Amino acid sequence: MKRSFLFLAVLTSLSVLVLWVFAIKDSALETTGVNTLLLPEISKQINDVSRVEIISAGNKPVATLLKTEHGWQLEQMGGYRADWKKLQTLLATLAQARVIEPKTDKVEYYTRLGVEDVAVEDAGSVLVMLSIGEQTTGILIGHQAQGRQGQYVRLQNSAASALVDREFVVSSERLDWADSTILDINASEVAEVEIIHAQGESLLVTKISADQTDFDLVALPRGREIKSSWAVNSLGSVFSMLNMETVRPVGDVVWNDAVKMRLLMFSGVEIMADMVTAGDEYLLRLHASHPAADVVNKQTKDQQDAVAQQAAEKRAENDVAMIVEDINQKTTAWAYGISKQKYDAMVKTPEDLLKPLESP
Repeated sequence: MKRSFLFLAVLTSLSVLVLWVFAIKDSALETTGVNTLLLPEISKQINDVSRVEIISAGNKPVATLLKTEHGWQLEQMGGYRADWKKLQTLLATLAQARVIEPKTDKVEYYTRLGVEDVAVEDAGSVLVMLSIGEQTTGILIGHQAQGRQGQYVRLQNSAASALVDREFVVSSERLDWADSTILDINASEVAEVEIIHAQGESLLVTKISADQTDFDLVALPRGREIKSSWAVNSLGSVFSMLNMETVRPVGDVVWNDAVKMRLLMFSGVEIMADMVTAGDEYLLRLHASHPAADVVNKQTKDQQDAVAQQAAEKRAENDVAMIVEDINQKTTAWAYGISKQKYDAMVKTPEDLLKPLESP
């Protein structure tokens, strides 16, 4: 009897010990990695990332971003300039992300967190592939947490998911990864806008100074009136928030019979634009210059003897030269697809600005 009791006591003690060991193990599983970096190795080398690939549900390639000597480029748009600010934000967020709480490693629960494999047609995840040299790491970005901070993620080669302390902006639209702003010139900076149609019809609106409120329509036909000041002034805003919808190499487009536009800024920057239609696309190409530079230099030498004034003029000239170079570096090689609304605003005829003729 005593021997049986002793055996039961030992067995009970062993059972408690086993449960305690497993409890410690479970606790360790719950706390391992908490408050540690999600990507500790990549975080040390984040500036060495040379390729970023975005893949959405159904294994659909969204964007492949490549680091080149000319900056980050978008492979699917013929090497067009990528949106560096958006990419930089994503890389920084991944580098700084820390694990708040380990989550499920059960495949059947992945959909709740949106961390299932992107091979699934209706997957809630977006896959971000980071490459440093020959090493590539995939991160599945899932749903944002409800009622608390953070977002669910899973490393592609790991079964375990986690909640991290950051939230990611990873668009599944290709255009969002391109530098989609072509130009952004405020109407207050514009001195002249001229539009010339292939058939020879043209119009010109001007301002004498930046302080002038409205543009004037040059050569207003006798006996005619403008529709409104707004109709004329709107031409000064054609390059304000000019965004692209598509982009392709400029040589892929036939520019015969293009409508031409010349926009002159008070700074002396002149921008020439050609506009054509191709099917249901509205296409634009641009080139900037500073044709008044030589005249300004001569006037400065003939009329201004003060060294300080000459230095100021020289700095202004250099600033203008940099603006021209930046515009051409970005736009010269490309044909941009723009909205119909913007296209229509850039191909106006004089008649579009005038009140209709009264019937006899």
